[in-house]
Amino acid sequence: MELKPLFFAALMWLPITHASAETPPLDGHYYLTGAMEMGAELLLRKDGTFDAGLAYGSADGFAKGTWKVENQTVLLESKTKPASNSDLGGLFQDLQLVIEPNCLAVDFGNGKACFRRQ
Repeated sequence: MELKPLFFAALMWLPITHASAETPPLDGHYYLTGAMEMGAELLLRKDGTFDAGLAYGSADGFAKGTWKVENQTVLLESKTKPASNSDLGGLFQDLQLVIEPNCLAVDFGNGKACFRRQ
């Protein structure tokens, strides 16, 4: 039996199975970790919509919108307009979350933090 065709077939099959293993479903409920004095929740739904809330000191904000994945990044597009200048919901407008192992990484301007699924 010739092993070259069998070996070639195995090599061709490997990248396909590896690629599908790298992209688990991202929908779910996430909580922000690693951001001092800041709390946030993010709910990514299977239908491509999200709800989010954020609190920092006495300021807070909420947002609803849509999400999609491009180039290992979750892109959030908020449909909610901030109620005032102190409404932190605007932070979710065009927010990019980098997909890392066990983390959707974000930087709100005070260093890297992670949204982790609970």
